[in-house]
Amino acid sequence: MIQDKITTTPNTPWLMPFSRGGNGRLNLFFFPHAGGGASAFYQWSHVLPQEITSYAIQLPGRETRLREPLHHELSTVIDLLAGELRPYLENAPFIFWGHSMGALLAFELVRRLQQDGQPWPQRLLVSGYNAPQIPYADPKIHHLPEGDFITALEGLNGTPEAVLQDAELRELVLPIVRADFQLVETYAHEEAEPLPCPITVLDGVADDKTNEADLKEWQQQSTQALELFAFPGDHFFLYDLQPKLISTVLYLLNRQLQDIRITLMNGRTGSPSP
Repeated sequence: MIQDKITTTPNTPWLMPFSRGGNGRLNLFFFPHAGGGASAFYQWSHVLPQEITSYAIQLPGRETRLREPLHHELSTVIDLLAGELRPYLENAPFIFWGHSMGALLAFELVRRLQQDGQPWPQRLLVSGYNAPQIPYADPKIHHLPEGDFITALEGLNGTPEAVLQDAELRELVLPIVRADFQLVETYAHEEAEPLPCPITVLDGVADDKTNEADLKEWQQQSTQALELFAFPGDHFFLYDLQPKLISTVLYLLNRQLQDIRITLMNGRTGSPSP
């Protein structure tokens, strides 16, 4: 069962709630990788502090939204996300954590919130994705014929071999992966004011999709000092729940909770406002 205990059941299909009985003092929103769904982050809900309520973004066309049409343009997804998530960003401080494509989605959503005068995150956590202003360097594959597309995916090691070898599974999964790759590969970065929230980068040192220099360029997207933490592992290092990664994430979250406690003691509540 995906949910252990749901404190607040969202009235939107865009959110999958993961909760261990948190008191809503801090909300954490996960944004999954290309081809992934909300369940990719489920295991993280078991290691979070009790004061945190967590949710994962569920894009159309997969898992609980399998019958809905896929989206192929990032701007469309951001437009929809901004509207659907707004009610859930106003009742408590929150953090966004995006991995790979999810990092790009989370970043652009924070931009939209800032532009619209909405509450922004206490922190943006990103992993598996170079700074968004760095041009996409990998060969683009979303437009390839199916055979070539499968070959390209085999080289990326992100889609299980059992899926690629099974005709029925391919029919189910490939359109999702292709649509998500199109979101990323057709993204055109536009210059804008740096974000007011701090950005923390989590890096898998064996990730061949990122490099340290381009990860450090995330600094250009925030007015606050960048933090970068490196861990063993490849592009999907965060799903291994290695002890060093868990302790680092818990350190970051507990530090944020402490800031919130201090704010509450000083008589101030809610997320920072523009």
